[in-house]
Amino acid sequence: MHRRRTLFVATTALLAVGLPIGAATIVRSRTQALAARLGTAAGVPARIGSLDADLTGTLRLSDVALGELFAAERVEASVALESLLSGHFSADEIRVAAPRISVEVTRDGDSDLARVVRRLAELRKKTGTASSGSTRVRRIVVSSGTLTARVAGLGEVSADRVELVPDENGVRVITGTLRLRGGAGGIDAELQLARSAAEVALPHVSFGRVLAVGGGGTIRVGSQTIALRDVAIGRLSPGGSLEARGFLDDHGIPRPLGADLIPPRDGNPFALTLHGDKIPLAPFAALAPKGIVVGNARVSGTVSVRRAAHTTQVAVAGSVLGLRLDHKTLGPQSIPVDATVDASVAVSPDAVAVQRASFAVGAARWSLSGWLRRGSPVSGQLDVQLADAPCNELLLSVPHEIRGPLDGLTMTGTFGGRARLALDLAAPVGEGVTLETRLANACIVSAEPPAADVTQLLVSSEHTFPDGSRALVGPDEVAWFPLKRLPWFVLGAFTSAEDGRFFSHHGFDENAIARSFEIDLRDRRLARGGSTISQQLVKNAFLTHRRSLDRKIQEAVLTWRLEARLDKKQILERYFNVIELGPHIFGLRAAAAHWFGISPRELTIKQAAFLAALTAEPTNMSRRVRRAGGLDPDSAARVDLILRGMARDGIISRDDLEEARERSLHFAATALRSET
Repeated sequence: MHRRRTLFVATTALLAVGLPIGAATIVRSRTQALAARLGTAAGVPARIGSLDADLTGTLRLSDVALGELFAAERVEASVALESLLSGHFSADEIRVAAPRISVEVTRDGDSDLARVVRRLAELRKKTGTASSGSTRVRRIVVSSGTLTARVAGLGEVSADRVELVPDENGVRVITGTLRLRGGAGGIDAELQLARSAAEVALPHVSFGRVLAVGGGGTIRVGSQTIALRDVAIGRLSPGGSLEARGFLDDHGIPRPLGADLIPPRDGNPFALTLHGDKIPLAPFAALAPKGIVVGNARVSGTVSVRRAAHTTQVAVAGSVLGLRLDHKTLGPQSIPVDATVDASVAVSPDAVAVQRASFAVGAARWSLSGWLRRGSPVSGQLDVQLADAPCNELLLSVPHEIRGPLDGLTMTGTFGGRARLALDLAAPVGEGVTLETRLANACIVSAEPPAADVTQLLVSSEHTFPDGSRALVGPDEVAWFPLKRLPWFVLGAFTSAEDGRFFSHHGFDENAIARSFEIDLRDRRLARGGSTISQQLVKNAFLTHRRSLDRKIQEAVLTWRLEARLDKKQILERYFNVIELGPHIFGLRAAAAHWFGISPRELTIKQAAFLAALTAEPTNMSRRVRRAGGLDPDSAARVDLILRGMARDGIISRDDLEEARERSLHFAATALRSET
């Protein structure tokens, strides 16, 4: 009996000491083979610099690497005595010194790390070791250095005092200080959290519950630095969103800021939601598009982005205060914008769809919806509605920088309306754009704007011409030419050339606007405006000639006032006496004398058509005629177009058209010599 017990102890001691030594001896001779087998199993090149073992059952692997995915200065495995006695070579604890991990994450949330882990898991199943409880590692500890993981395209994650505790579903990760660094789109962020814990499911390497607290950090945009504090990151359920909460330091005032992220996984779409309250935009000025000034701007609300398959859904709900728009297409001054927005837009490779969009600026409540097909030819539809509101409040909702000469206009009643714009450039020319409007105009004006009172056009008043010169214009002035003394076809020549529906519209011609917009779209440039004679008169009498939003708004309101206070003949009469018909040539009396040496009442049909042709390009057409010493081909084509328009509109007969075409134009000698 004593001899048998002695034999058992000796055998146990031999196994406890001899097996590690024997294992180390065998593995030392097969280090390269072991690295090759590990690389084959993982599907990436592997490297093991050296391997050592001691009498305590500890194996040490130095200079370990698995492709570009993993590297460590040293890996130590503590082999349990019972595992040796049972014939299994299993490690209870693994200690990793100075590990580095580089992870490449794809758009669908998968990664090269996950692919390697899945490959090894499949290999275990094939070899029958997956079900063996004795092979499970009980704990993995980063014994020295910092665990660092780099995620391509996003940034870097590093942690101190890392401990990994395997369980039946994967591994629990517990860390001390956790640091996050990353950046995209000109923004760099750095966070540091006091401690964290996470559940990682294997073999798919997907995160379950996550919690990281005690954080702070910075966001850098160019030379600007934004401080963050009281940051916490967490996910309470495996299928939930990853939430981040914290406060942005706004000159000592904490502004709440948060983000919710659902990464793409198992067919679920990527989703990101940002939300905050009174977040200053000044630090992000370097990212603002040209023309948007954010120095004093603050935003509140939510922005969400959801990407699935080939469609990206963007939704915005919130408000902006203190924003300014500064661009020459809007006006000469920067324009303040305080607005609320609620919009949802879907963007795909072949279309953009505005599912809903509402904007509120003061009393103005706008809503719009529509779609635009990308590519060529362009097609789409846009519906816009302005909710009924008090007229005076609507006018005051327009920033002072845009109102300009409209200041002082006083109204009662309400105004609202809607418009629909449809595009289809695959249609024949002239049918590619349609515009429909419906206005509910119940505004009653109690006071006209002093700086732009359209009733001034009924009497003699000072007029500033496009060349900067000024003169009194009105029935009592010598240069005035009454409408009733003009031949009937002169009126027809100008209306056919400039405004064929002048006598039937109320200041605006939807068809002309649509045609002009279609030409601009086909030519891919904004050159035409579709202005009526009424709009041109208002522009010449009260406004600048720049092509900007503020001038168009002013022009629209003043055209409405012009049509309300003057009749069509009064509008035409004033128009004929101020219209530019050559360099420094204003009004029909001056134009007839300059070009033909006659009075306007002596004009022929072709002469009237020539003067009407000048309205589109008075300077360029005059230059061409002078250089040619008569009617050049381009100008002749323009004159013929107007003659055909006059015949189409019933202003002249077919015989009148043919006669005018055959008649030559004889210009006054002074008109062909030099610029007046």
